[in-house]
Amino acid sequence: MRRYLVVANQTLEGPDLRSELSKRIEAEPSSFYVLVPNTSAAHYHVVPAAGGMVPMPSMVTSYGRPETDEEASAQARHRLERLLDVLTASGVEAEGNLGSANPLEAIANALADRQFDEIIVATLPRRFSRWLKADLPHQAERRFGLPVTTIVTKA
Repeated sequence: MRRYLVVANQTLEGPDLRSELSKRIEAEPSSFYVLVPNTSAAHYHVVPAAGGMVPMPSMVTSYGRPETDEEASAQARHRLERLLDVLTASGVEAEGNLGSANPLEAIANALADRQFDEIIVATLPRRFSRWLKADLPHQAERRFGLPVTTIVTKA
């Protein structure tokens, strides 16, 4: 069974990530651990839109920008639970949790307890992604010695 560590937050419910996970499930027996770096409310991305501000990515989530860190955590946990429900309903072994707001630290903590064959990072579009600006996928690949697949949500 191939074991995947999925790292995502605002993009958890996006079609790009769901499509990639479906491909993995269809290809071979798979299990998933979904890790959600617990992003603070201040770091949720929003973009100007007609009539005001829209959370980014607007095509991925129906959540507004959280007002507090507690609300951000509640939204992240809700997205996580929804994805885990979808995966387990598909007959796939899946679990997950919120982790450190620092994604590299969160990945390191997950790897301390578990073994994975690959890391899948789902992130916002390039022009908005703090993770891509920090070169998270390449840093994770170098630091942890695992292949990393990056899913960049389309804007």
